[in-house]
Amino acid sequence: MINNDIILMKVVMILLSYMIIHKYDEKTLEICEFIKNKMKIPYNEITPNIVFTIGGDGTFIRACHRYPTATFFGIHTGHLGFYSNYSVEELDELIEQINNGNYKYEKIPLLSVQVIADKIYNYTAINEMTIISPPRTLKLDVYINDEFFEHFRGTGICISTPTGSTAYNKSLGGAVIDHNLKIMQLTEIAGINSSSYETINSPLVLGNGYVVELKAVGKYNNIFLTVDNLALELHSYKSLKAYMGNYFVKVGVNGKLNFINRIKRSFLDNNSSSQ
Repeated sequence: MINNDIILMKVVMILLSYMIIHKYDEKTLEICEFIKNKMKIPYNEITPNIVFTIGGDGTFIRACHRYPTATFFGIHTGHLGFYSNYSVEELDELIEQINNGNYKYEKIPLLSVQVIADKIYNYTAINEMTIISPPRTLKLDVYINDEFFEHFRGTGICISTPTGSTAYNKSLGGAVIDHNLKIMQLTEIAGINSSSYETINSPLVLGNGYVVELKAVGKYNNIFLTVDNLALELHSYKSLKAYMGNYFVKVGVNGKLNFINRIKRSFLDNNSSSQ
C-alpha cells in the first residue's frame, strides 16, 4: 500500500519551481551555478514558488515586491541581514530541505498604505514607508483611528513594520521590535516642537487594529513618498492611511538563527561573545 504522505509530497514537488535573484559579481554568479546544479525542481522566472536571493536585504526586498506570493530564502554574501539570514556554508542543507519539501517558513506581516493625492495609490511595505518634504517644512495633522492625535511639523514621518524597525526606523532613534509582534511604529523625521506644533517627540508603537492617518495642512505638490525601495513624488497630496493589514510575505526560517541572534550579529558583532 502506498503511503498517502509520499504521494502528497510528490505532488507538491511537481508543482514547485524556483528562481534566483542576485547581484552580478563573480562570487554571486558562482553561488547561482552551485544552486542550479543542486536543485531538483524546475527553474521558473515567471511564477516561481521558491525564490533565492543572493546579496543583502535590499536584494531580498526587491524580490519580494516582484514575486509577492513566493517563499523567499535570502543568502547573504557579506554582512548578515535580517532577511538574508542564510550563509553560503548553509546552502547544501537548505537545498536538501527544499528538494525534499520539508523546509519551513514564517509569515512576515506587511504595512498597508493608501495615499490620496492627484490619484489614489495603494502599496504594501516590508520595512517601512516615509512621507517627507525636503524643500520645505511639512505640516501634518495626525489622526489615530479617526481621533485627532497631534499637529506635526518637520521633515517627515516614518511608519515601520516590526522587521523594518531595525532599518531606517532605528537610524531615526526608533525602537527595535520583536519580529513576532504584529505592530507598527511611527517615528518622526526631524520634528519641530513649538507652542503651535507640539508633538509627542518620541517613537509611538501601535498594536494591530490601529490606523494612522496623516492629513496635509495646506497644499503640497512636492512631497515624496517612499515605500521600501520605491520613491514617488506626490502631487496635490491630501492624506495617507497606514495600518498592519492582512498581507504578508513568506520567509524561510533558519532554525539556527533566532531574533536575538540576528540583533547581536547585526549590531553587536564585535562584542557579542560572552566575557
